[in-house]
Amino acid sequence: MAEITEKDGNTPGQGAAQEPTRVESDSERVDKSAPTITHHITPKTGADAALELLRETGSLHQPLDPEMLYLHGADFLQYIDKTAISYASVTGIAESTGLKGNEFNWVASIFFFGQLAFEFPTIRLIQMFPLAKYASVNVTLWGATLACLAACKNYAGLLACRFFLGVLEAAVVPAWVLFTSQWYTKEEQAFRVGIWFSTCGAAQMFGGFFAYGVATRVGKDPNAALKGWQIIFLFLGLLTAVVGIAFWFIMPDSPAHARFLDKEQKGLHLERIRHNEQGIGSKTFKWDQVKEALTDTMTWLYAFWIFAGNVPNSIATSFGNILVRGMGYTNEESLLLVTPLGAWEIVALIGLTYGAMKTKQRLYFCIAGHIPAIVGAVLMATTERVPALVGYYTSGGIPIGWTTILGLQSSNVAGSTKKVTVACIGTIAYTVGNIISPQTFQARDAPRYLPAKISICIIYVLITIDLIVMRWVLKRRNKRRDQDKLAQGNTYLELEENHEFLDLTDLQNKEFRYEI
Repeated sequence: MAEITEKDGNTPGQGAAQEPTRVESDSERVDKSAPTITHHITPKTGADAALELLRETGSLHQPLDPEMLYLHGADFLQYIDKTAISYASVTGIAESTGLKGNEFNWVASIFFFGQLAFEFPTIRLIQMFPLAKYASVNVTLWGATLACLAACKNYAGLLACRFFLGVLEAAVVPAWVLFTSQWYTKEEQAFRVGIWFSTCGAAQMFGGFFAYGVATRVGKDPNAALKGWQIIFLFLGLLTAVVGIAFWFIMPDSPAHARFLDKEQKGLHLERIRHNEQGIGSKTFKWDQVKEALTDTMTWLYAFWIFAGNVPNSIATSFGNILVRGMGYTNEESLLLVTPLGAWEIVALIGLTYGAMKTKQRLYFCIAGHIPAIVGAVLMATTERVPALVGYYTSGGIPIGWTTILGLQSSNVAGSTKKVTVACIGTIAYTVGNIISPQTFQARDAPRYLPAKISICIIYVLITIDLIVMRWVLKRRNKRRDQDKLAQGNTYLELEENHEFLDLTDLQNKEFRYEI
């Protein structure tokens, strides 16, 4: 049994009457008159890695945003790599590889078949191997695979590369959710997820400008050694591979392995995230947590939004440029005209998640972000050119739902195995929605694709209702736990000391309260 005694910096004779050095998070109050506290920590099988550090130290540390910038950079490249196929669609890929009919749709869709096929293996591998190292390998290999797309000469080659690209990107969302829960408090997580997801908007802008430059400078040169679409894949792929290699050396696997923190600072950080009631991860795979994830109502409410919300996703990814071109603009104009969608996405995501963090009302702000998206979907379906283009831009607010779900999965799902299982189910829902997405844009419906636009209107309404149901369920759970604790009074059984780091699930830990 290990023992931790918390003291202030005074001499031994003075320390007993002074307050402990444990400084609580923003949501807690420091007890000025508290006596010296002695923690007795008994190691538990399958408990959280944080217990090892708590045997030696503990207190408070600020979030380490500079190091988290590497997450934003990798997410930026992940999104732009995924949407590179849209830029290729108007820079000659169909002509160079002989695509016809709906073959481009399947080139877009097969990416998500690869992601779906490898989702369950990747969540187990995330637990088996150091998190940052595993993510680094995936980022590096997906960059190499993207670069290989430049060498494709036919439909079969494109399908193979896109499939393996999906396999390698299967780890991104589960890994990023775990990173976020390790480094930030529950109150901070929604805004941080909003920040790293807003890099998708930045990628939309950069990608559009970059592809426009390639299309106008290289695409019109008949003597160029490489086609415009080949340059796009080659440049982005090699850049991603370099970032993936750097990720190995820079990003820590967890706070317990952060080289830029000494042992005392690591303990300070663990105390800071103690009230998350989640710890920093356990490598023990627990089948009871898998069962709980599968029977938890919230798992499927999350999954429905993720599935349905991603069915229209092609308007921003694979078919964005084709859709804008169908509004009456040229190929080159479409590359520039998709960029304001990214700008709106950045403003909406950062603004709404910041408001959610300050007011502690994540789902209300999320619902508010869906309203202009619904209006935008109606404009796209009923108008043309400028009004339709404005509607296309305002639909960029819908990712606030995706970021809110990711934030809720990070904050509201406890238990290492349950967390990765819920994230896995969500990513499966994401892949299935994205597999369906390009198929809603059938060649026979070009150039307006009206059936797809009508389906988007309906889906946006349904996922807004889903958010309302989520809030009702979570608020009801919190209220029931508060009532039970009040009703039991002095007979209420407190959980054992350091229960926050015993890898309990949110349903097992009665002290857990859900963010709404």
